[in-house]
Amino acid sequence: MRTLLRLSDILAWPCRIVARAMGWLLIVLMLVILYDVIGRRFFATGSFKLQELEWHLHGAIAVLCFGWAYIENAHVRIDVFADRLSDRMRLRWEIAVICLFLIPFMGLLTWYAWDFVVRSYIRHEGSSGGVGLPNRWIIKSAIPIGAVLTIMGGLSVLCRAVVALRRPDLLSDPWRVPT
Repeated sequence: MRTLLRLSDILAWPCRIVARAMGWLLIVLMLVILYDVIGRRFFATGSFKLQELEWHLHGAIAVLCFGWAYIENAHVRIDVFADRLSDRMRLRWEIAVICLFLIPFMGLLTWYAWDFVVRSYIRHEGSSGGVGLPNRWIIKSAIPIGAVLTIMGGLSVLCRAVVALRRPDLLSDPWRVPT
């Protein structure tokens, strides 16, 4: 069981590192927005590239933090059924959802998104208007990377849920990955 906890920590580590990087990227996003807003309001400047950069940064931050949100139990849940279940049954439910839905869906998303990125790279895809950002494959690559991180976060939670069912004494809180 301690091996599963160690595996859980190893799987959670990339999610945490990327989430920290995205935290710093939030500061970059804030500065880009401030520059764009102040420039447009007071200096009659601004560009489509800045607006696209804002959307790209925002999208990357959101997509790349899904895995971290899952291991921190910070994601949105609809606990219509789970609220009525015992803790053990909730853990079993979590394992089933991870195995039957999260991993297959994110696996398919990774598979198809990778093709999406490769096609964009091969075609040298840029902004559809021609005045925005080039190299659209860069932002599109956040989708499969985010899906892989979400799988890793799901597997981390799965390992902890198994430990919580079999050896709950090893965990202080079965719903969180220790920091």
